[in-house]
Amino acid sequence: MPKVPIIMPQLGESVAEATIIRFTAQVGEPVTSDQEIIEVETNKAVMGVTTPCNGVIAEFIAEVNQTYPNGTILGYLEASAEDAERLGETVSEPPKEIPATIEAHHNVPPAMPTITIPMMPAKSGGPFVSPRVRSKADQLGWQQQDLSLVPGTGKNGRVTANDVEKYLTELGEHPSQKATGLRLAISDAMRRSWSRPLCTIGVAFSLEAILAHRKQFKVPPGPALYVAKAIAVGLAENPKLAARIIGDQLVLPKSIDIGVAVEVDEGVVVPVFKSLDQEPLSELGEKYQQLVAAARARRLPEDAKDGAIASVTNYGPLGITWGTPIPQPTETLIIGLGRGEKRPVWDEATSQFQPKQMADLTLTFDHRVIDGGASGKLISRLVALLESPGGL
Repeated sequence: MPKVPIIMPQLGESVAEATIIRFTAQVGEPVTSDQEIIEVETNKAVMGVTTPCNGVIAEFIAEVNQTYPNGTILGYLEASAEDAERLGETVSEPPKEIPATIEAHHNVPPAMPTITIPMMPAKSGGPFVSPRVRSKADQLGWQQQDLSLVPGTGKNGRVTANDVEKYLTELGEHPSQKATGLRLAISDAMRRSWSRPLCTIGVAFSLEAILAHRKQFKVPPGPALYVAKAIAVGLAENPKLAARIIGDQLVLPKSIDIGVAVEVDEGVVVPVFKSLDQEPLSELGEKYQQLVAAARARRLPEDAKDGAIASVTNYGPLGITWGTPIPQPTETLIIGLGRGEKRPVWDEATSQFQPKQMADLTLTFDHRVIDGGASGKLISRLVALLESPGGL
């Protein structure tokens, strides 16, 4: 029977490669068209590679834990002559080996994506990078901060190729493991986020109105969802606060899409609620449960993966009361919610301290877009909405 290649597909607009996690079908197993047979991980999600047609799996030539670019042949399917002719792809002697795109060098995990390191004069404070060293760093997938860790022994502290090799040898003496695609994606996002002037402010608010209000719902929204809904309402009232500075343009969002962070193995996945300002609060609890399950399985639906203009992270369950979370590079701001706890609050009516369930709310924002006064007004608006949740 003719053989049809099983090819690594394009798994997203910005996805160039994927790492094989496991094979979900075996060699010799009959399969049907569009059946998932390989589970792969991109820098965004766990996804499946499917069969191009009916047939029997002839062989897999890809390997688990290796990363391959889009278009790579991962294996072959024995198919009918009609299907092979329709697909226009048949082979008689398929290759037995294919190169992975990313391999650890001296046990050093690769960076993703690779960034060319510019040559810098010594007086700038960074290492002077020769073309040879820059080429070596590019081969390793290193970024600027990686090379800055190499002690330079050349003139004026210049980093030589020998310095890089010595550093690699020293790293090889340390225990290490390959970083996951998710971990590398988070690392790259945080590096790019920190290139902006970020500022954090915070305020305490009462949780008691939320805790009472949520009891009316069949699937009660958690406090983080109330915060997400509140920020959606606040940004719908003033979309300029979620704008991005691109060149000399202030680019406003097309819709109020808010992410809510979910902790998963090796990092965080952020499901996105589209047009959250228009979503009924009564439906958020059930929808959130579904998205959390999908996020933990790294199987978010396409419309919940990207596009958030702001996000909410609830670190209260970790016992943290206050933090300075960092927004994604495409987000202008992020809201942090701390642990709820009983605190003494002064009551003017009784002239006494009264115990109240309180939490701290933080707002981290791009200071190029939002000034102190605007950020103060926004967080005050959030507190007002959260302490009177009937308006949400």
